[in-house]
Amino acid sequence: MVDSLSQTSYSLGQRIADTRIVVQKYGGTSVATPRSRQLVCSRIQAAKACGYSVLAVISAMGRKGAPYATDTLLSLLDGTVANARERDMLFSCGEIIAGVTITAQLQTRGCSAVFLTGRQAGIVTDSSFGEAEILDLDPKCVSDHLNAGRIVVVAGSQGATSAGEITSLGRGGSDITACALGVALEAERIEIYTDVAGIMTADPHLVPEAKLLPEISYRDCLRMASEGAKVMHPKAVAIAAKRPHTSLWVGSTYGDSLGTVVR
Repeated sequence: MVDSLSQTSYSLGQRIADTRIVVQKYGGTSVATPRSRQLVCSRIQAAKACGYSVLAVISAMGRKGAPYATDTLLSLLDGTVANARERDMLFSCGEIIAGVTITAQLQTRGCSAVFLTGRQAGIVTDSSFGEAEILDLDPKCVSDHLNAGRIVVVAGSQGATSAGEITSLGRGGSDITACALGVALEAERIEIYTDVAGIMTADPHLVPEAKLLPEISYRDCLRMASEGAKVMHPKAVAIAAKRPHTSLWVGSTYGDSLGTVVR
C-alpha cells in the first residue's frame, strides 16, 4: 500500500536542477510506536526508490506521557526554575532521540542514512529561546549528503545561534524546519505527515463529520493556521509560500489518504 501510494504521488513533480528533492516531515504521533516508525521508514524508502533525494524532518516521539515526548521531558523540570536557555537544550533532546532512532532503523534496512541536528543542517537563529526566529540557513551540509546519495534525517524544531547556543523554534517548529529546508534546497515537494487525512473543514478529533479539503490556497491555509486551526504552523505556511514552484502536501502517515495540496 505504501509503495503504491508513493508511486502515484511522486509522479506529479518536475525535475529541478537535475536533482529531485523531497522533504518529508513526520509529526510526533507518526514516530510514536515501533510500528509507526517502520511505516515512516517504508515511506522514506519508497520516495528514495522513486528516484528522489530524501530529507526527513522528525519530531519528538508521541505526546505527553510517552517517555521521550517533549512535554514529558519538560516535566522533568516541574518544581524547578530553569532558564529559557536550559529549557531549549532539554526541548531539543526529544527530536534528537527520535531522529537518531529513525536513522538507525533506515541503516538496519540497508539504507545509507545520516542524522543531523538543526545546527548541523545549517539553521542559524536569533537568541529568542523558546521561539527563535531563523536568521540564516546554509544547506551545504545537507546538500553534500544528498549528493552523496544519503537519506538525510534532521531533528525538527531546532537551530542554533551564531555563537552555537541551541535554540528551539517553538511548538510546531518541525513544520518550520521542513518548509525552511525545502525552500532553501529548492525541493520539488514538501510533505507534512500527520495523524489526520489532510487539511479538514474542522478538527476531525472534535467534529467527526469534518471533510477533507483536496486543495487549498496558501492564503486560506495561512488564515486557518493563524486562527488556531491545527493544520500547520503559520510561519511554515508563510515560508513555503515564498517558493510556489515547490509543491506543499499535507496528509496522513497511515492509510492511503490523498491528502491536501496547498497551491
